[in-house]
Amino acid sequence: MIEKGITEIENALKKAVKRDCSSNVTVSFSGGIDSTLVAYLAKKHIDVELIAVGIEDSHDIEAAKSAAKLIDSDLSIITMNGDDILTEAAVLQKKLNLTQFEVGFMLPFWMAAKNAKNPILMCGQGADEVFGGYARFRETKEDTSLIKETQTLLKIIPVREEKIAHLFGLELSCPYLSEEVIESSRLFSQNELIGINGKEKLREAAINLGLPSEIAHRKKKAAQYGSGSQRTLKKIMKYEINFELNFDTNKIAKSIKKATDPENEGWVESVVKDNVMKSKVRAASVGSLKEAAEDFMACVSVAESILKK
Repeated sequence: MIEKGITEIENALKKAVKRDCSSNVTVSFSGGIDSTLVAYLAKKHIDVELIAVGIEDSHDIEAAKSAAKLIDSDLSIITMNGDDILTEAAVLQKKLNLTQFEVGFMLPFWMAAKNAKNPILMCGQGADEVFGGYARFRETKEDTSLIKETQTLLKIIPVREEKIAHLFGLELSCPYLSEEVIESSRLFSQNELIGINGKEKLREAAINLGLPSEIAHRKKKAAQYGSGSQRTLKKIMKYEINFELNFDTNKIAKSIKKATDPENEGWVESVVKDNVMKSKVRAASVGSLKEAAEDFMACVSVAESILKK
């Protein structure tokens, strides 16, 4: 049954990628398993351009270089400095009305779209939601629903990734969010998908499809941290607001911090003492500070409601 399920995932991925290779493809490329696997499969059908984005010597740039070499593909590198990141982040936020959290992790994708030479922009979006790649899934399996995570992302894609692609006259391809790939993933339980290191079944399928094991087993690093955009944006945070949140117990306070840290890292710093969580929210402008504070409190509210169930 397990081998059959892995084969179904492999066939679904091959079908989804091939269907979207009607013209030459540009891949928003980080060198991790998600983007490298779709690039590896796409190049079997069409010419593929790989674009990696980041500050000089960032994790994603180095990972992309090694991955491109392993799958024998040419790589275009877009190196950004602080001024570049600030300028492009401002344009991105204005065009899509994103929160500053979204701006941080969408910036590499935005730059790939802006510089794409081919009409189809392919990405690895959805792999973490469908196959359980985020660290928070491994830490809170009992409170996680990959189905709900995937459904939420499917609603976001049209107003974020797809809108960015269309702004630059491109067609968006998200193979991991195709109906056949999502259905194939559900042949396994949530715990089986997540496994010990995240995306366990996707990694197995990638190996069977011929992806080098060095890439298939690479640990995930979020786009905003891998590209270095988050670190650079943090340096220009001029405004801050402090929260002191009281909860019923120390255990609840620690759980709230653990639940909100992955979503807000880089913009929010939190510490817990007794039953109090003290949080500092930072932003580059008063307007973005207001949005950041509202987003943070929304995360806290969701986490608290889950704990009370």
